[in-house]
Amino acid sequence: MASKSLLNILRYYSSSYIRPKSYNKNVNSTRPVSSQTSPRNEPENFDTLGTWDNRIDLPLLLQASIKHGRPIPKISVDNVGTASVIGRRESNEDRFRVKELLPELLYFAVFDGHGGPECADFCSAHMEEFILHWLLRGEKDLESILQYSFQEINNAYARHTTFNCPRKDASTAGTTATVCLLRNSVELVIGHVGDSRALLCRNGETKKLTTDHSGETKSEKERISKSGGTIRVDSLGRHLVNGRLAMTRSLGDLDLKPYGVTAQPDTRSLEVKHGKDAFLILTTDGVNFAMNDQEVCDAVNICHDPVEGANFVTDQALQFGSEDNSTAVIVPFGAWGKYQNHKKIALNFGRSLLRSNRY
Repeated sequence: MASKSLLNILRYYSSSYIRPKSYNKNVNSTRPVSSQTSPRNEPENFDTLGTWDNRIDLPLLLQASIKHGRPIPKISVDNVGTASVIGRRESNEDRFRVKELLPELLYFAVFDGHGGPECADFCSAHMEEFILHWLLRGEKDLESILQYSFQEINNAYARHTTFNCPRKDASTAGTTATVCLLRNSVELVIGHVGDSRALLCRNGETKKLTTDHSGETKSEKERISKSGGTIRVDSLGRHLVNGRLAMTRSLGDLDLKPYGVTAQPDTRSLEVKHGKDAFLILTTDGVNFAMNDQEVCDAVNICHDPVEGANFVTDQALQFGSEDNSTAVIVPFGAWGKYQNHKKIALNFGRSLLRSNRY
């Protein structure tokens, strides 16, 4: 009975709430024009409930809204914004993927290749196959699925370099991986290795969802040392494993796996709060090197849609001195547009250059 009551309330408000954008002064009614003509033809959406005036028309998931007792919008891959620029490199070794794996499960990922594009190409092409394999086997825990998938795709790449890869030294190629699964528009699960990042804009502030795997971290350094590897600091201040790799976890880099460079990801799960969360953004280190996390969040918040946001962030990184490939994937949530004027920032070159991570 409680579920039916909530369903009736949702339907009532979605059809009768006064929405200022569509109100017609020439009609003597308090209902929107669209509701007068065919009140049941339009899908219920997050905006018609009157929560706020967001700038992306997100349809409402009725069953999920009933289950959670609050409006839950349906997140679609069609609303995701992506951009990748080559920067000042000879080639772009960044890769990204956005896909609907199942009707209730979305997949987002960024891969930042190094030492050649082979590993990033292989992982971006096949990671979703391993995830689907475990889903079809009946595994429900998404964190466990990502743990299994990262290890298996690393082993698969080792076989690929041995039997199928035309370049003989492709075993030294590797990639970061930041992979996100979104189930029923609410459950967000993240697995990552390397220094690509996942950031969440909540209440207009940046919530960092990943931790860079660097030799500066005590636990990471200890694991490398116990495995017989060494951490050396170069002239740029980077902590390099065996003087070569600027991260302590990655996919590929098969020659460094005996020295503690693991493919085991860090994973975490959280609930998306659509009343507070504006977007998720995945970035490679070409962006993170030039812009701090809050700068990235603020830059996206002044943009009209995720596509514009992704292009703006990657362009800003290039202008602020990044020489690396820069990639951004932006997934809008229910509060998209809510924090447009949360912070008035001046994204001029000089001010942002001084505040960026590089200086």
